[in-house]
Amino acid sequence: MLRFRHKRAIVVAGAMASVAALTVAGGGVAHAGGITQSGNSSAIAVEAADHSLWFYWQPIGGSGWNSQEVAPPGTSFFNPSVAQVGNSTVIAASGSDGLDFYWQPIGGSGWNHQLVSGPRTVSQYPAVARSGNSTVIAAMNPDLGLDFYWQPIGGSGWNHQQVAGSLTTGASPSIAQVGNSTVIAAAGGDGSLIFYWQPIGGSGWNHQQVAPAGTSFSPPSIARAGNSTVITSLGPNNSVDFYVQPIGGSGWNHQQVAPAGISFNISSIAQAGNSTVIVADGPNVGQRFYWQPIGGSGWHCQVVPSGSC
Repeated sequence: MLRFRHKRAIVVAGAMASVAALTVAGGGVAHAGGITQSGNSSAIAVEAADHSLWFYWQPIGGSGWNSQEVAPPGTSFFNPSVAQVGNSTVIAASGSDGLDFYWQPIGGSGWNHQLVSGPRTVSQYPAVARSGNSTVIAAMNPDLGLDFYWQPIGGSGWNHQQVAGSLTTGASPSIAQVGNSTVIAAAGGDGSLIFYWQPIGGSGWNHQQVAPAGTSFSPPSIARAGNSTVITSLGPNNSVDFYVQPIGGSGWNHQQVAPAGISFNISSIAQAGNSTVIVADGPNVGQRFYWQPIGGSGWHCQVVPSGSC
């Protein structure tokens, strides 16, 4: 049984950052976290060294970051996930009390909290997103199963479904809306890559094997790009792999984005303009940014913040 505990490198259309070394006010150096666009700002959530939870935001195009403490020291563990859902910024985090959900109206100054699930129900870091008119969360549990939680926007109670049973999941999942479905990507316990989907509002989960055992060695990242579902993960010997399937399709196409020995941290994926974009940590040069026109077959690379690959 393989288990992976990588820090998550973050990419989102309109904003890109690595937060692995972000200095947190009052909390020391942050662990890796999540970034998104929320309203007209880039928004980051991070866990500090003292296990407090912090929120940073900056107007798009700005040059300075504002900060808020979301939860005090000793409350948050592993990397949080952040998203815009409706008119709020939302954060999911693995807490000392279980799976925690925080939300704040965009532009607000105080954070609200709900407990999604109790102690010993979440392992490593969860993933949060909007799907339809609901907030959705995917999380690996301590039995290495995969759980799904959802709540109508503005609601106060959480619903739960088991996506996959014990010993099926080897790393933290990624979740998104693609077309009319909620989709999840997760590494299997044998290093395979698994895709789960459910029509929004449905009650049963479908699954496909994207890549066989021994091919996926990080928590994956999933998104929509054009009319396709796209997934990236680290492959054997730290290659960067890309998988694509037309929405509603049944087979996956594979491209190698970068060869073995190039990346040493989890990659993330998004659509930016008319391109699919991926970010991953490179060898001794910080982060590498890859992009390809949607539907293309060749990848371009830049070193962030400057330089060529």
